[in-house]
Amino acid sequence: MAVNRPTRGTVRHARRGAVVRPEIDPVVVVRARDLLERAEILVENADGVPDDAERFRQYYLAALRAAGAALAVYEPPTKRVSRRVSPNAWSRISSAVPDLAEFAEAFARLSAVRMEIESGLRRSVEGSAVAALRSRVLSFLDAVEDIIVGYEQGKLAHQSVDRSDYGYDHIA
Repeated sequence: MAVNRPTRGTVRHARRGAVVRPEIDPVVVVRARDLLERAEILVENADGVPDDAERFRQYYLAALRAAGAALAVYEPPTKRVSRRVSPNAWSRISSAVPDLAEFAEAFARLSAVRMEIESGLRRSVEGSAVAALRSRVLSFLDAVEDIIVGYEQGKLAHQSVDRSDYGYDHIA
């Protein structure tokens, strides 16, 4: 007798033939897509700004919005978050989404520059630093888009359905 193996993102219930899919919360999708769209708008706006320091600041803020989009997927509002969780998006990204940790570390190192620009302590940034930040932000936005699409398709690891919940723990 052949055993039906579950396909990616689904589990077939052996007795009833029902398909159990990972839960996809439409509120999470809308929130994540909204934040990613805001990030993309910030990049477009920054591209038109002649001042390097202001462009740098806007690219950095775009990265923060994209981080919010990734966290919307991995830290949905229904999940109770410990009070000891850092309010810092970059440290949260590193722990919640290890695939984005390298981006988070790079952006965290630039946080002080962004604060100096906003406070007026820094008035200029090298054009090459701005270009490098833009490139990194665009790659980050692509990675976050992949996460959102993966969530929408039920393919993220934290969405997997536990086979034992459906009487499958004995099937290989």
